Amino acid sequence: MKNSKNFGLPNGEPSFKVAENGVFYKTNKVGSSLYYSAETKIGEKELAKAKFTEAMDISLKSIVDTNENIVAAYFNTSDNMNRLYPFIDDVAQQYGRHINMADYNFYYLADLKHNPKKEPVWTGAYLDPAGNGWMLSCIVPIYNGDILEGVTGIDITIDSFVKNILNRKLPYNANLFMVDKDGMIIAMSEYIENLLGLKELKEHLYTDAILKTIEKPEEFNILKNSTPFASHFKKLMQEEAHTDSFIIQGNEYLALEQKVDETDWELLILIDKNEIFDSIVHLKELSNKIGYFAIAFLLLFYIIFFYFLLRRINIFSDVITQPIVKLSEETTKIKETDSKINTINTDILEIYQLNTNFSNMMSELNKKTQNLNEAKLLAEESSRAKDDFLANMSHELKTPLNSVNLISSIMLKNKKGNLDEKDIKSLGIINNSGKGLLNLVEDVLDVSKLELGDIKLNNSNFDLCKLLEKTYNSFELQTKNKNLKLAFECSKEIGLIHSDEEKVKQVLKNLLSNAFKFTENGEIKLTARLNKEFVEFEVKDTGVGIPEDKIEDVFDRFKQVDSSITRKFGGTGLGLSITKEITTLLGGDIKVESKVNIGSTFTARIKSNKEEIIQKEVGENSNSLNSNKKKIILFNNNPIKFISLSVLLQKSFDLITTSDFNELLEISKKTDFDYILFDSSKIDEEKLSKLEVSKEKTVLIKEEEIANIEKIKEIISLLES
Repeated sequence: MKNSKNFGLPNGEPSFKVAENGVFYKTNKVGSSLYYSAETKIGEKELAKAKFTEAMDISLKSIVDTNENIVAAYFNTSDNMNRLYPFIDDVAQQYGRHINMADYNFYYLADLKHNPKKEPVWTGAYLDPAGNGWMLSCIVPIYNGDILEGVTGIDITIDSFVKNILNRKLPYNANLFMVDKDGMIIAMSEYIENLLGLKELKEHLYTDAILKTIEKPEEFNILKNSTPFASHFKKLMQEEAHTDSFIIQGNEYLALEQKVDETDWELLILIDKNEIFDSIVHLKELSNKIGYFAIAFLLLFYIIFFYFLLRRINIFSDVITQPIVKLSEETTKIKETDSKINTINTDILEIYQLNTNFSNMMSELNKKTQNLNEAKLLAEESSRAKDDFLANMSHELKTPLNSVNLISSIMLKNKKGNLDEKDIKSLGIINNSGKGLLNLVEDVLDVSKLELGDIKLNNSNFDLCKLLEKTYNSFELQTKNKNLKLAFECSKEIGLIHSDEEKVKQVLKNLLSNAFKFTENGEIKLTARLNKEFVEFEVKDTGVGIPEDKIEDVFDRFKQVDSSITRKFGGTGLGLSITKEITTLLGGDIKVESKVNIGSTFTARIKSNKEEIIQKEVGENSNSLNSNKKKIILFNNNPIKFISLSVLLQKSFDLITTSDFNELLEISKKTDFDYILFDSSKIDEEKLSKLEVSKEKTVLIKEEEIANIEKIKEIISLLES
């Protein structure tokens, strides 16, 4: 402003005057109006600024005249000067005696505190002091170094914003409204006004000067508005989702949110879903009508078509089916041994040929069936004779063999000392051969019984670890003779089991004998452990091992890995086969893992049947009484399923059972009990609340847990604690 040569005066020399209220203003009504606050002292500097800012009129005028949305352009200074286009006739009265620019958002939003980046800034909606009603401004700070000299900006009225931008015809009759970052509605269409129950602020009747920024009331803030409609958009603005759908006054709407990065505003779009789907619904209705007509036409056509088709089929099928029905009746006689098929008269060559083939086939079947029956009877007779022979032979052989073994064992002791080394060696051969023959006879007897299904289990309660220890000790001599190490380990948690003791002993002996037979040096280990309802025996050796392709054959009768093993180690190949069948009888199985020249591990499982032991103990002790027993109430609707638990509880507690809830209420009030046990499927929170019993005295039991003996033990332990 110091050098007037830098500025032109596009409107000629301006004239100024001081109004009665002390305002310095421009009098010639050309270009933009000028206003200086009465509290600003007008000196040469201020006069020069008022004069030479006339050069801005060209820019201010072109901005307003070329854009229908812009209603005013202006320049405000830090010393409270205002230059605004278009010209305000009575600017001194419009603004009043004094206007402090720093009190208005169209000035202070551009200062360093609010706009540290010194970028263009958009204001929110405010009431224009210049008399243009409610509007928005885009303002730009003008700095002289670090000093804010002034702010230039443009004004857009809310009315023009709504008319020219928000009221545009959009697809699906979409309605728009704009909010600032704080949720204040900048502008909205009439449709949105009706939904929110608000009237958009556009015009204003000015009676006094606007001395500070006047913004829209709080009900225009979408985040503070209490209407249901506003709450939906509040959710949309506060969450990351940019779309939402909701129902207002019975209509379903689709809402979209889009951020306007340049202004930091948010454009909200509301679309009635009926508008979107109207054309689709119309097309659907039309297609439905066409479809119904087509279906009706096709239905009528096919009714007529199938009527005539079925008539032809029935006539034709009778020609075919009648002889087939007769043939079917004849073929039902096939189950009769000496049945014959009669010839059927028919003109259909294929059916006639089929009938002839059936007749010939029946003749052949009758002959072959008769031959098979005769062969079956002969085979059964031979099998019985073989079994009788084996049983008799085995019985006859066992007596002399036992005598041979006993006498040779006594002679081997050489108590009189009259036998030399050669004699003792010969007696040893006799004794070993006798034992081998006796084992063979017993194996043959077992195989015979297994084939006949003649083996019956003699189950009893016994201490498995003691049985294992006895079996382990019986191999002590073999251990010394072969210079092997025999290890034994039995889990104490096994305790008593309910099974056939002799059969379990036979399984153990067969597995240990097999291990000793094929182990020349190293170690044999016998282990027993409890695995759920099973007991597992594991015999691990460091013997010759089994090739992988031969493992499946080890449990087959009369099979060994190869013929050289039979020659070297002896045996018939029956031991493991018998062991497998016995473990199956005992409710278990057997498996083997082996590596050549490393060793084999045989694992046999049998059922422990511990529940049988518990039932027996309960039966023996059910009559015992204990005056110090805890009182337990058992409530369930199915006494049959809970009988096992009832029997066990009676052993340790003073038990009261009931299946009626009302009776339970009565008992609980009159009885000093310790616990109530419930069937969890028959009790709910409502019933529990009626009982008025503390949680510490209630125990819920699932129906599936009653069959689990370990779970029953846990429940009893809990009650006893």
